[in-house]
Amino acid sequence: MKIKEFKHVLPLIFALSMLFLTSCNPEQKANTKLQPALVSKKDLSEVKAGYCSPSLNASFYVALSKAVQSNVEAYGMKFIAVDGQGDITKQITGIEDMVAKGVKVLIINPIDPKALVSTINAATQAGVAVFILDSYIDPSAHYVSSVFANNTLNGELVGEWVVAQMGSQKINAAIISGNQGNQAGKEKRMGFMSGLAEGQLRTKGKTDFTITAQGWGGWENNEGLKAMEDILSAHPEINVLMAENDAMAIGALRAVEELGKKTNIMVASFDGQKEALKLIKQGKYGVSALNSPNRLGKLVVESAVRYLNGDRYLDKVMYTQSLLIDKNNVAQFYDPKANF
Repeated sequence: MKIKEFKHVLPLIFALSMLFLTSCNPEQKANTKLQPALVSKKDLSEVKAGYCSPSLNASFYVALSKAVQSNVEAYGMKFIAVDGQGDITKQITGIEDMVAKGVKVLIINPIDPKALVSTINAATQAGVAVFILDSYIDPSAHYVSSVFANNTLNGELVGEWVVAQMGSQKINAAIISGNQGNQAGKEKRMGFMSGLAEGQLRTKGKTDFTITAQGWGGWENNEGLKAMEDILSAHPEINVLMAENDAMAIGALRAVEELGKKTNIMVASFDGQKEALKLIKQGKYGVSALNSPNRLGKLVVESAVRYLNGDRYLDKVMYTQSLLIDKNNVAQFYDPKANF
């Protein structure tokens, strides 16, 4: 299934005024100066673009903030950033402060899907173009567009990949999730189970996988390790681990190694973090579904530039391309100098 990064139709005049450039390079290298993918019809040098991160305590969030900044600055806009520090009050205050400073574009990665609604609506009413990035917002919020990785499809692809790799072996899988109530995590694991079922129905005509255990790792390496220790203690028979991000999966793999577990465990996860890709190259890690900060930052800023140039035909929800990274293509994506 092919997902297009954007699929709206531009009016003819607008289409003639914008030039979309493509690159054969799958990821922006860390030491390469970013070039804008669009040519803006308008001078954006006086435009202030704000970004509000949920926190900067994880490498993914740091890389995402850098990706947004580099894309904003590539178009000549002025970049302003606020770190929510995991505190919804700080996000609200930071957004209000950026609106007061005269930002024309706000890109927000919400901590809480409901708590920011009134703040976002006030920004929109003040004439700010608001874009939602990576995390969900309640439908009652008024914003231009939202940009995500397609978590459900990524989960399905991971599940089908696991079935193909495990062949005739009985799948006893453990899942390490981020935190309860997180919509992205729910989509990943539901997609994963759907992919397992579809893959087995297609190849076996029946399903016989078991989700043996679920742990909670808080999206962090050390918490993933602790969750895996508990899982292995109660269920030493597991042979597949699906973690909802690479950080938890890498921690879980440490637990496997520290406990001296002899049985091979197939590790499958999400994000395409460079440490996970290195482990894939070493044959210690199975697959990671790409959730690229570079691609997220690129798409959301491109969408903002289109809006600033008069495009009012943006999709309400846009997805980055879904793909898997395993031993067959990891060389195309692994960059030890990457931010993430």
